Amino acid sequence: MFDCGKMESKKKFVPKKADMLLLAVVMLMAVLLLFVLKAFQTPGSMAVVSHDGQTILRFPLSQENAAYYLVMLEAENAAGPRTSAEGGEQAVLHMLSPETWKEEAEAFIAEPSIGEYNLFICRNGEVQMIMSSCPDLICVHHRAVSKTGESIICLPHKLVIEITGTAETELDGVVY
Repeated sequence: MFDCGKMESKKKFVPKKADMLLLAVVMLMAVLLLFVLKAFQTPGSMAVVSHDGQTILRFPLSQENAAYYLVMLEAENAAGPRTSAEGGEQAVLHMLSPETWKEEAEAFIAEPSIGEYNLFICRNGEVQMIMSSCPDLICVHHRAVSKTGESIICLPHKLVIEITGTAETELDGVVY
């Protein structure tokens, strides 16, 4: 009775001069905003690593030597130092030596009880994810972060590495 599927509009949209001008102004404003935001972005001084919303590590970006960190997610009943108190998985953090980090990481990863892991490095004021056991590896392909507000996020492992502006221990002032 009502055949709406055959109903088509016979009018075609033809952009006018005003439409093109509006599009050009919007694009220009977006590019200008991008440049302004990049110009006022400051280099970060601290990195905060958190798993499932809980902070497990804070470290300064101004380290002289490269530092390698391995975060492994283990079941609650596995042995090892705990850094997260809730949930079915525990984040276990290991600092690896710069000289033998590859061998140490392979030894930890080869253990049958270890299922999920993230390996990242801090060097030259930047943090970069090197290896991960997540299926999509978006965190590994992400560029190194060094500016305030930037972050690397591994969603399958609920791991976030965020760059902050100032160290938490520094005081701006004391009021009595």
